[in-house]
Amino acid sequence: MILLTAFKGERNSSNILLDMIKYESESKFTKKLLTNSFEACEREFTGYLIDYDPKYIISLGRKPRIRRLCIELFAVNGTRRIKTGFDVLKMTDSLTEHGIRFKLSERPGNYLCNYVYYKGLDCIEQTKSESKMVFIHVPDMIFFQDIYSVALWLDDFCEGLI
Repeated sequence: MILLTAFKGERNSSNILLDMIKYESESKFTKKLLTNSFEACEREFTGYLIDYDPKYIISLGRKPRIRRLCIELFAVNGTRRIKTGFDVLKMTDSLTEHGIRFKLSERPGNYLCNYVYYKGLDCIEQTKSESKMVFIHVPDMIFFQDIYSVALWLDDFCEGLI
């Protein structure tokens, strides 16, 4: 089971991208939107982890002023950093094959995106879950020139994970 998440907001590029993903099968794949609130998104996200027990989690969030995807390698809370257990090399190889511009990032920000990522990785760690999670920052729509290509890539990548 793959869980794909993004943040609510009709102009939020992560929401728009998630909406473009075609493939959805309740038994193998689900898409969920998170509320733009610390308490609500933590509650929603943790509930999804418990309800779906996904093998893979790909979370999307908008990051102002970037012009390509940023694959976040860590989530941070104060001085504690948790590294993703997701096979980032498999993801970056796939992105390269599809001609999608990206960069690896160790700076997940300090707002909702990092918060959800940290809470997710921490929950996975605490419950000793086998889930693998990664967070991808996407550009604002004004800078997101290849959103259709990214949607096609994400469809293809998820299909390959199943």
